Amino acid sequence: MPIEIELKLSFPADALPELMRHPLIAAAPSEREPEMLDNTYFDTPSLMLKAHGIGLRLRRQAGGVVQTVKCSAAQSINGLTRRPEWEIPWDGHFDFSAVTDEAAAVLLARVRDELVPVFTTRFSRDTRRIQSCPGARILAMIDNGLIEAGGGSVPIHELELELLEGDEDELIRLAEKLRKTLPLAFENVSKAQRGYQLVAMQQHEANPA
Repeated sequence: MPIEIELKLSFPADALPELMRHPLIAAAPSEREPEMLDNTYFDTPSLMLKAHGIGLRLRRQAGGVVQTVKCSAAQSINGLTRRPEWEIPWDGHFDFSAVTDEAAAVLLARVRDELVPVFTTRFSRDTRRIQSCPGARILAMIDNGLIEAGGGSVPIHELELELLEGDEDELIRLAEKLRKTLPLAFENVSKAQRGYQLVAMQQHEANPA
């Protein structure tokens, strides 16, 4: 089962230039050209996937469209999360055959025909490759954009540190080095969770008690 290990930090919008000038970021080679990522998250009208801790999105990027399924991690602590993730190219139809978590695969197949778009995220991503020590490879992804749902939006200003190889303690050490001189805060709420929070807020405003 593929496991995504990442540490997420948020920063004020006006801190972006300072972040990009930081020696650890400025000296890191680009993993790929900066790109714009358009993501649509799907669920049933009753938000059954959310209730079962499953995230489903389609990501449109320069190379095409990718379907991603994620299962909820345990509570994120100091921005660090570990969660199973399955990605496959999108061929115009939802395909859950790659999902190896049996309960998630069964539920996704059962609700396939009920799935509707729930919210979107659109952000620019600058991806750098950092080798913080021998044997450790980390991607630093700087995201700036918006989460949108029901006519409302909230901003995205995040630095994601994803472990490709090595000890996850290297993520923590790298984050602490950056936090010494930058206004970075550990972010324990994912983009998907923030999207669902925005959906709930928009629904409450449309139907106040």
